[in-house]
Amino acid sequence: MTILEALKARVNYPLTNAQAEEKLYGRDISPYEDFDYRVAQSKGFRLAYADTLRFVLTMVNLSQGGSITAQASAEVRGTANAIYREYGEPLIGEAASVIRDASDKW
Repeated sequence: MTILEALKARVNYPLTNAQAEEKLYGRDISPYEDFDYRVAQSKGFRLAYADTLRFVLTMVNLSQGGSITAQASAEVRGTANAIYREYGEPLIGEAASVIRDASDKW
């Protein structure tokens, strides 16, 4: 099984190869290498999985051959956020921290 096939199987939602490949390439993972335990546990693959879950949650039409209930959506978000938290990445739904110069307010 390739890494691409493993990612699509793990997400278990209809995705094109191009959609899944983009998430893998975004984390410097080659989609067509063999999938094994080392890859499954790697930071890059786990973050690509979380990125793909985020993508699925933000799709305009979630009824492409399936549907995601509000409860399932919360579970998917929780899974992705657990991975992001593990690696110190911004969480889904978390506003980016912004540092502003407030020296003129003193």
